[in-house]
Amino acid sequence: MGGKAFGRILGGVVAGAWGGSLLGVLEAAMIVATSPSLSEFGLFPFAVCAYGVMGAGLGAAASVLLWAAGWKPERQKLWLAVHAAAGMLPIGFVVGRYHLAQRVFAEQFPALWSAAGLAWTTGLVIASALLAVLGAALVSLVAGRESSWAAPRLLLLWLVGCATAALGARWFTPVVPEPQRRATAEGAKPNVVLVIVDTLRADALGFASGKATTPRIDALAREAVYFRNAYAQSSWTRPSVATILTGLHPVEHGAIQKFDPLPEGVVTIAEFLRDAGYWTAGFVTNINVAPIFNFQQGFGEYHYLAPSFYFGASDSATRLSAYKLLRLVRERFFRRHLYFYHYYQDAKVMREHVARWLAAKPPEPFFLLLHYMDPHDPYFEIPYNGKGIARVLDPNPPAAQAAEMRRLYDADVTYFDEQFGELLSEFRRRGLLDRTLLVVTADHGEEFHEHGGWWHGTTLYEEQLRVPLIIRRPGGVGAGTERTDWVQTLDLAPTILAQAGLPATPSLRGRDLFSDQPPPEFLYAQETLEGNRLESLHWQHWKLVVANPDNPRGLPAVALFDLMVDPEERNNLAASNAEVVRAMQLRLDQARSLFSSRARR
Repeated sequence: MGGKAFGRILGGVVAGAWGGSLLGVLEAAMIVATSPSLSEFGLFPFAVCAYGVMGAGLGAAASVLLWAAGWKPERQKLWLAVHAAAGMLPIGFVVGRYHLAQRVFAEQFPALWSAAGLAWTTGLVIASALLAVLGAALVSLVAGRESSWAAPRLLLLWLVGCATAALGARWFTPVVPEPQRRATAEGAKPNVVLVIVDTLRADALGFASGKATTPRIDALAREAVYFRNAYAQSSWTRPSVATILTGLHPVEHGAIQKFDPLPEGVVTIAEFLRDAGYWTAGFVTNINVAPIFNFQQGFGEYHYLAPSFYFGASDSATRLSAYKLLRLVRERFFRRHLYFYHYYQDAKVMREHVARWLAAKPPEPFFLLLHYMDPHDPYFEIPYNGKGIARVLDPNPPAAQAAEMRRLYDADVTYFDEQFGELLSEFRRRGLLDRTLLVVTADHGEEFHEHGGWWHGTTLYEEQLRVPLIIRRPGGVGAGTERTDWVQTLDLAPTILAQAGLPATPSLRGRDLFSDQPPPEFLYAQETLEGNRLESLHWQHWKLVVANPDNPRGLPAVALFDLMVDPEERNNLAASNAEVVRAMQLRLDQARSLFSSRARR
């Protein structure tokens, strides 16, 4: 290869890097503009570098192809501009399609050959081309006058841009001061500890299943009130936890889809308790309830125990489509071992953090939120040995693997139980437990091929909606009581506030579980995830589940189950019970209309 050819290819690489980086900055800026609670800006240097490398690769490929095809323009700036466009156009199309699918089409972009698919795809191509033209013009301008130094000048400025993005992200990330812990509540009020265990099925607990999986939680249940028929209002984390914290249905609080934050307009139990003089603190391990999604509302201190993200990414950088692609490639093709710290921080890490917090003697009364991730996939071998089963590696395992997956899941539940039991001992040792309202529940359950699938978030069947609920009242009031009435995680906010002595709040939709309010007439749940748009209504012994006809999970558009004789929801009775379906569909429509009318705008 001659010196001129090498110089041109090098110029194409540098110009492609510029095109990719410009596109990355645009995506990062869009994420910042739509994330009002963003508190760090590590996504900018990550975007500049990651997209720059991708653009450089595209620029190199374009250079080789064009040079081999005989296109050798005399003007260096024209060559650079074309390669900047080559680095920008395909990346722009992919990024644009990703965000449209996520933000507009509920993760289900229209089929390419449909009218909508053709229209949106054509629009994306045109928009990407326009961005590429603008990017090419900018690169040509930055390259300066026509000379052999144009490409080196671009390279130097690109490196300066990378350094500036990194320094700027650090400069503009605010330093969070140590919280000045104080509580101002008057009178004797109980502490409140709310424990949410991600992905914990109701039948995963020992006393509920007959298995010896959770001896410490079983012991806790014997000195508490256990609710056998507790239901979540959604089957994935963000909408479900938002419901727990706000006492609102998902359609009301609006944190439903993957890019939805918890709106500022809602009021959380942390805010109610803070305003009543409680010190409020949270320790969470799931990015879906991290500050980037605004779940820190009302907390005097909120600790997101982040995993070790790949490639040195920050919390904000994980929202870039480039990070998601790189992570997928890393895990699918370059994985040797699975360890929890690449996904979350486990119950042992949580115990250590909370124990240190307790040792610092936080002011009382306090409200403490703990969100654990251990039962969530990946399902790890315990003790950790680098082996496990992860959805990102195998989204649809064979049905024969169900027993092994459940074995690993149960082992992870037992590990959580051991670590949580040690934390409970710390509360007892410090004399805190008997003056604390302790609530233990889950955001949703998990499926192990009961209905032909896995994981969670894509159905509203019982294994995904039924959750454990244990409430230990101060002094152990009501110890050993088992209740079988219908309860919802929607009820936790009014129950907690009532037990803390706060007056009833009309904006909360649930009921105080220790009042004389009757159980709900029906249970309503909803889900919008991965292209599946689902609703369910549980009324008397019937349960209706409706789904969008083209849902990727392949669920029937209408399913009716008689839970009295078919608690596992095996037999769809919709075709033979048209009158029941019509009556329940009417109730479901009325519920949706009512809850939608209350939605926070």
